[in-house]
Amino acid sequence: AKVFRPLLFSVVCLLCLVMAPSACSSPCFEALSQFDWATTESTDSTHMEVVRPAGLMSPVPVAEAQAVQLLRYEMMFTKTPLAMASYPALAFRLRQASPRLLKASLSAVLAQHPVCAGRLSGTTIALTGDGVPFTVVESRESSAPDVVQEIDLLRFADFRRPRRVAKGLEPLVTVKMTCFRDGSAILAMCRSHALLDGSSAWAFLADWARVARGEKHVAERRTPTLLQALPDDDQLNELANEMLGRPLAGSWMNSAIKAAFPLISPLYDRLFLIGITGDLTRPRVRFSERELARIKAVATPVDGDGWVSTQEALSAYILLTIGKATLPPTSQGRAVATFILDARKALGFQHDDIIGSGLVFLTVGLSGLLQMSLPEVAGALHELAKVELSQEAVRRRWLLVAGAANIGLEFDVMWKARPSNYDICLFLNNQSKRELPDFGEETSGGVAESVLTNAGPTLVLPIKGGVEVFLDQSTLRAAKSSSARLAALEALRSEIPMSDAGVIKDMGAPNSISSAGVGGA
Repeated sequence: AKVFRPLLFSVVCLLCLVMAPSACSSPCFEALSQFDWATTESTDSTHMEVVRPAGLMSPVPVAEAQAVQLLRYEMMFTKTPLAMASYPALAFRLRQASPRLLKASLSAVLAQHPVCAGRLSGTTIALTGDGVPFTVVESRESSAPDVVQEIDLLRFADFRRPRRVAKGLEPLVTVKMTCFRDGSAILAMCRSHALLDGSSAWAFLADWARVARGEKHVAERRTPTLLQALPDDDQLNELANEMLGRPLAGSWMNSAIKAAFPLISPLYDRLFLIGITGDLTRPRVRFSERELARIKAVATPVDGDGWVSTQEALSAYILLTIGKATLPPTSQGRAVATFILDARKALGFQHDDIIGSGLVFLTVGLSGLLQMSLPEVAGALHELAKVELSQEAVRRRWLLVAGAANIGLEFDVMWKARPSNYDICLFLNNQSKRELPDFGEETSGGVAESVLTNAGPTLVLPIKGGVEVFLDQSTLRAAKSSSARLAALEALRSEIPMSDAGVIKDMGAPNSISSAGVGGA
């Protein structure tokens, strides 16, 4: 869905412009084309400074700079639109903030991670020290919002267009801090996915926070054996035959996607940046720790291992609850759950190695969802995960996709391996165990109070006392109307198992449901 929705949306927009060229000169279109969060005039005071690695006064020419070779798998993210998290944001609410101290600590950590201050040059990162743009906005508002809406990332974050990043015209990392009158702030870091995947971004932030607290500096952790990890031709064909049922070969879909992205990405990125694509309006549902514990307790089957993980229990609960609320009784109940998994451990890398594409997508599926109980769904996911989500499965999937990308066939593999023939799906990106950065009491008032990112598809983030789930629209695709969609979201709250007393529901998570356009704020 994340691949073809931008393609379809942009094609429709292009057709509309071609068929109605007079619309391009209309005042409405002209105003729309000029609107951009990054350039909208504001009464807020804004200042931008380029932060370079400590000790470096000016950039090094590309021809003289050291270079770090990237995998073609990593470079894939320079071709895709912003809506596919190719340059995603991580935004944190800070109780207080010192831009001066954050800039100083960023400069120090960039000296240890020079790739983050470099620029792309072909398939390498030139360690030029061009630096990281650090924008400070002095807001006239009284306080940073306690709950940041996804659409507000367009205001708080400094997105850059991936194709310009690929040409070395834009930075690999940007930082923007919006400071409010009471001293609170929203700190947002955007980064190219070609350089930092989700795990790498959190590792970099942890290093930055460690330096800000005055702790020991860290060393660059770009995996030196990354290129050596790629499979040879024989291994790659063996993996393809095993996992795809055929040797790797070029396909019309691979060629079509590669040809389409350069055409649609500029338009779709523009639409994304003005907030009309719908990619930043995912429904949000909160679960407290007590609620998660109750869901897990009820979802744990009495047979088999007699245990399921919290992720398996929550996934089963979401699939079953939304399935019962949206699927017709005659549905076969074909459900798939696709998980984004970190391949570092399976590949023998360090857990915090800096990689642009250290993650893989793996899928498990089951049928008869509507006839199953919550323990049966959770137990089935648990048993399937033992093999289909094992470390060996993760390792082999990463080798297949990375190897295919190395010969230009990554989209062929992704198309062939995509889940199909399902009635309900859940594409889960679980970041609930991430530790919020602590830049120090003097710098940020201690640990960041909350986090928001536009990564996806369905996202799980930590909040105080629980987690927040951002549901991708694909999970709700069976809902035929906005009222059915809202009913499914409300069911996620109303169907939470009762307390031990059997009469009280814990509704302690504030603002439990948020669904732009059909629900609360």
